Amino acid sequence: MRVWSTDDVAGRERFSFWNDAVCDAFLKVRTECDEPEGFQGRISSVAAGPLLVNHVTSQTHVVRRSRASVSADNSDHFHVNLHMDGVCVLTQGDRQQQPGIGDCLFFDSTRPFDLNFPTAMSLTSFIVPRAMILARAADAVDAVALPLSRSGAGTLFTAFARTLAATADRLSPAEAAQASEIFVDLLALALGATRGEGVRDSVQQARFQHVCQHIRARLSDPALSLNDVAQAVGLAPRTLQTLFRAEGTTFSDYVLEQRLQLAYRQLAAGYRRSLTELAYSVGFGDLSYFSRAFRRRFGVTARERRTMM
Repeated sequence: MRVWSTDDVAGRERFSFWNDAVCDAFLKVRTECDEPEGFQGRISSVAAGPLLVNHVTSQTHVVRRSRASVSADNSDHFHVNLHMDGVCVLTQGDRQQQPGIGDCLFFDSTRPFDLNFPTAMSLTSFIVPRAMILARAADAVDAVALPLSRSGAGTLFTAFARTLAATADRLSPAEAAQASEIFVDLLALALGATRGEGVRDSVQQARFQHVCQHIRARLSDPALSLNDVAQAVGLAPRTLQTLFRAEGTTFSDYVLEQRLQLAYRQLAAGYRRSLTELAYSVGFGDLSYFSRAFRRRFGVTARERRTMM
């Protein structure tokens, strides 16, 4: 296992060290930070057969891979980031994706991208040889920067990715090689589901994003309903239901997920008021329901998440 850590680096040199560490552990990029002095970050890297499994924790910063960076190295990989904590926004081409906690991002090293981390974050990144994926999913590039399906094959893949992230450093070479094949097989299945659910015409995609923006702006309203949103955005309720169905979800499930993600981010940012106030502020009308939903989604209670600070 290789480790890069800013802990033993002088404050003024830390972000320069971090830029070099990211380039060494991943690929040629440029990192940016508004407050570079005293920056903290750590990367640990272990091979799992032909895959690299990188665990990353860091403070807020931006990672940019430009056309010049793409031309300057010969990286030929796909990346799968399992998002564990904090906020991340991926931009690649004309697509932008913000994963929730426990979700995966899929992107391409042979094309420019930006990864923006506006909060402290934690993730596991799997670096996968491009040829391994294309041999199983020839049109995998069509799924770049789309959300991986949260049902069926997507659920299977994400569960296996979590397991591999936790055990990669303890596998024998033979076990690691076999695990990498299973990982890529499941990823190919998940990408197929993603393309089926995610590739929509541009008008429908723009319409869905507009609906989502409206919902996120009104999450604190516990009475928010499908009919309210449909009227506000000028769509029939049935059309709105169809938009969410095309994403593999429902209106109510999407609203619940966004409220839980907002609560999680506020706790991660140091929210100090009562959990009852937190629940009401993100649109829950019942504290016990909020508590059950939070634990079911994140595997810890809201109170336990607060004590992780």
